[in-house]
Amino acid sequence: MLRRSVAIGAAIVVAALLALYLRAGVPIRRGHVAVPPVEAAPADVLRAYLNAVGANDKAAQRALWAAGRHPGLNSDNVWAVTGVRVHRQDAYTPIPDDPDELSAYRDVVRVLMSFKVRFWPVRDNPQQPTSTFYLVVRNGDREPWRIWGTGAYV
Repeated sequence: MLRRSVAIGAAIVVAALLALYLRAGVPIRRGHVAVPPVEAAPADVLRAYLNAVGANDKAAQRALWAAGRHPGLNSDNVWAVTGVRVHRQDAYTPIPDDPDELSAYRDVVRVLMSFKVRFWPVRDNPQQPTSTFYLVVRNGDREPWRIWGTGAYV
């Protein structure tokens, strides 16, 4: 009887520790984020991307980036993305130093976003909130906006 009580107690402790570990924010898929429709604005695409990072929805993250480009924020280390705010959006004209592939897009906009990333396991970045530029591209009104790059474009 004592042996059974010890085994049950150990199982309860293990289950409680596992629940605490999972609640602390283990980066597992926490949800599905819908990809915005074709007519969505660049800022809406970026909000969806940051929501997908927070939900660790890698399929949605990849779908929101232009073909051949890769998401800039690794959601495996992210517990939550909050405080998403659009500060400014303006047209961007590729400069000679930009890769040729950027010039292939008809429409290019630069969007300044700020957001707070809470990393797992509960490590906050002291430089929060993050503000960064995103370049969002498309080839005409019938194509959706997609993220081309982030960070270096001012």
